[in-house]
Amino acid sequence: MRLAAVLLAAFLTGGAAASPLAYGPWTGAPDAHAVTVSWASAPASPARVEYGPLAPGWPLDLFPLAQTYTPSAAADREIVHLRLDGLLPDTWYVYQVVFPDGSRSPVGSFRTAPPPGATVVFAVVADTQWQWEGTNRVRLVAEALDRGPFLYHFILHGGDLVETPIPSHWEFFFRSMAPVLRWAPLLPVLGNHERDSITYYQHFTFPPGGGRLDKRWWTLRWGDVVVVGLDTNARRPQDYVDQVDWIRESLSGPEPHKFVIFHHPVFSSDAIYHPGVEGLQTLWHPVFVELGVDIVFTGHAHNYERIERDGVTYLVVGGGGATLRPLGPERLEGSRVAYDDHLFYLWVETGPKGIAVEVVGVARQVEEEIVPSATILDAFTLPRD
Repeated sequence: MRLAAVLLAAFLTGGAAASPLAYGPWTGAPDAHAVTVSWASAPASPARVEYGPLAPGWPLDLFPLAQTYTPSAAADREIVHLRLDGLLPDTWYVYQVVFPDGSRSPVGSFRTAPPPGATVVFAVVADTQWQWEGTNRVRLVAEALDRGPFLYHFILHGGDLVETPIPSHWEFFFRSMAPVLRWAPLLPVLGNHERDSITYYQHFTFPPGGGRLDKRWWTLRWGDVVVVGLDTNARRPQDYVDQVDWIRESLSGPEPHKFVIFHHPVFSSDAIYHPGVEGLQTLWHPVFVELGVDIVFTGHAHNYERIERDGVTYLVVGGGGATLRPLGPERLEGSRVAYDDHLFYLWVETGPKGIAVEVVGVARQVEEEIVPSATILDAFTLPRD
């Protein structure tokens, strides 16, 4: 390998082995002029984030700007969020976290929000959870998702990021997903396995939202796209009423491409483990139809299914690494495509002509084995009105 390639590899993967960086970095809460860079530090440590817009000489002279972070007190571990603001809109940026000992995180990238009319590309995954032995299935999906920098505008996660919201499981999630989380902001919603734990809220930053800590539900406006993240784990009836109001307000704007994401499926042919939720069919489905939602992403059922009801496309996308579950012997009305033996993720692209979706198979379960198998499980388009 040539010297230049060796230096570049070292630059992209970070610095010294002994570093306060426990895991990360990742980004969140993006908009046209700001993003939040996050990481876990063990122990708590001062740091600075060096960053700058992508330049023709990439990867040289990446970081003309920097912001510093100083912990308020010593701690064994902390989750850090540092807001970078004053950014240029519709621009790719690169960044790196640097510690006092000279160690550096891997280089990451993010994009600020584009104007209306721009092409938007994002990925969707759900139900990564945890496993106790065998192939790291979450890592398989993350490595397939990783198509390099300057591609995804953001990544959506449909909940059940972890099996249990304890430190070791969060570390497993972030280390396993590291190949792709460095390249784009992550926007999750609560799954039942997060248990509404404070650790979920501590790890993530979001667009404007509501509910607990203003993070239980949220809305991202991004060029011609609006994405509404909701919570189907709430126990108070008032939370569901409040979310209907949030849906109506969020989806009544000018954006032509409307997406919603939450954990529990409205409709599902998984009759054994996780069938659709009748309450959501009654409460939310009519609102989605009325407001012209294009696609609803959900998880919880560990399989893939595309169901079309009353002009709304529902995608069950629980193939991010959790144990796969069989679909029932009968398919629901409107079920178009279904798989229960693949890990997968979604590629979504919007533009002036409409929405294009590819469901990318990563690996197939063959009896007790997970066998890598790159394939397109489903592909469809929704023309723009």
